[in-house]
Amino acid sequence: MRLFCENDGTSFSLAESFETVRLPLRSLTFGKRASIEIRRTRHPNGRLILYNPTFIPQNSETTSFMPFFPLISRVGLLACAALLSAGATAAEPPAPPPQKAAAEPLKTEAPLSFDDARTRLHGTADRLRIGDAQIAHDQNKEEAARAMDGPQIDLSAMQVWGSKTVEMGFDNPISIPPQLGALGVSLPDRFDIGMKEDIGGPRASLNMVWPLYTGGMITAKQEALRHKVTQSRAERDATEQTLDTELAAKYWGVQLARSVEALRSQMLEDEEESLRRAKRFEAKGVIAPIERMTVEVSRDTAKRELIVAQTNRRVAETELGHLLKADAIPELGTPLFVIDGDLGTLSEWTEKALRLNPQLTGIRAQRNQAAEGVKAAEGAFHPKLFAFGQKNLIKHYLTLPEPDWIAGIGVTFTLWSQSDRRASLRAAEALVTKADAAHSEVENALRNAVEVAFLRVTEARHEYRLTESTVALARENLRLREKSFAEGLSTALDLNTARSQLTGAEIARRGAAYKFVVSWAMLHAASGDMPGFLASLSRSDLVSTP
Repeated sequence: MRLFCENDGTSFSLAESFETVRLPLRSLTFGKRASIEIRRTRHPNGRLILYNPTFIPQNSETTSFMPFFPLISRVGLLACAALLSAGATAAEPPAPPPQKAAAEPLKTEAPLSFDDARTRLHGTADRLRIGDAQIAHDQNKEEAARAMDGPQIDLSAMQVWGSKTVEMGFDNPISIPPQLGALGVSLPDRFDIGMKEDIGGPRASLNMVWPLYTGGMITAKQEALRHKVTQSRAERDATEQTLDTELAAKYWGVQLARSVEALRSQMLEDEEESLRRAKRFEAKGVIAPIERMTVEVSRDTAKRELIVAQTNRRVAETELGHLLKADAIPELGTPLFVIDGDLGTLSEWTEKALRLNPQLTGIRAQRNQAAEGVKAAEGAFHPKLFAFGQKNLIKHYLTLPEPDWIAGIGVTFTLWSQSDRRASLRAAEALVTKADAAHSEVENALRNAVEVAFLRVTEARHEYRLTESTVALARENLRLREKSFAEGLSTALDLNTARSQLTGAEIARRGAAYKFVVSWAMLHAASGDMPGFLASLSRSDLVSTP
């Protein structure tokens, strides 16, 4: 198989079994040396097709070749031999001439945006599952207590064995008239009656008890359970915001580590090129051997720094992978950034935090539960009013004292309790005091966290802006040093220092952007407004950092 380039008449021989081939470019104008990487696929009819030529600049960064077609004067890549598949037989007709086909896109995984990573985290985080389970538990308990102030109806059945012995005696109250006495009629002075009755047999009845007044104990319990649901939701929201902050640190930590690795890799390539040039200069007698050795030391230093950067990148990817429960981290789609516009005021952020922060919401819910506990303890001193009723379903075996049905209203008043009710009341009041103190402590800590995060955000943005001039100066200094070194006016040490200064300035700039992003996320988390952080990713005044 041969490949023909129309614009300069260059042709290349390709093996029939090739999968990928990289060919040099000689006459295409890209402003730098380059090559083309071509991959092969097999069409369903058995023919081999060349597709998706890819532009490879000198720095080995692969770029799709297709977008460069408007810049090139008629570059045609023709597959000049249509090859049949290995299983084709000689009886098959010859393949038709190759036709021009549209290039197929590379099937690569889409970049993972921060929003997508957050969605995945919320779907896989065990800490959130724990919170969801706790919410479900408290909601079911709260729902179960809604009918506590209603009637309770029971159906009871039993089999009874027993007997009742009745023995009665009473004096004869009747006196015999004298006329009857004269006839010999007499009555005993006392009557004694004795009998034994079998009371065994089945019993079945419907029983009802309806609390009418409990001193507020039932209402207090219901309200306490409702506030417990609020507390569980607040704790789950706090956990979610903590995870979002952790995700922001690890997500953009990977972006920072990959960016630093790219800078270190580029620096090593520059040092390798400088070493090759230094060896040529040494061979020509332009520089002394000590200069070439200095360049070698700089190259080795760049290698060590690249190894460190690669390790830091792997560590960052491992941490993010464990957080997302992913085996590998794809390309990330949300770069480091800085907000160039209004960041709000400290008072605005503090007011928002005191209003929305889930930790404060949870503490308020705990305080409300403690207050309901006080009401329940006070209710123990009140009488209890209730209605009751009973209906016997089997009447055949009922004894004389057992009613067919009975209903009424009753009241109970505890005169002496097994527990000290006043001590229980004091314990409930102590929980209210504890909740008030916790609320004050959390509020103070929250104010401090918001202020610190706000100061870190403004500091990081100032730092980012100030590094722009440092990067520009370092870039110009490196350009002059490279030119001077080529002319023999600067030493290799001067060139290495200039290159290190530029790399350090670029890393400092990216580090400032990372500090801004993490502090910006922490500020939103402390304020209970992580949706606002996500919305800020699409702000028009957002400045991305590569």
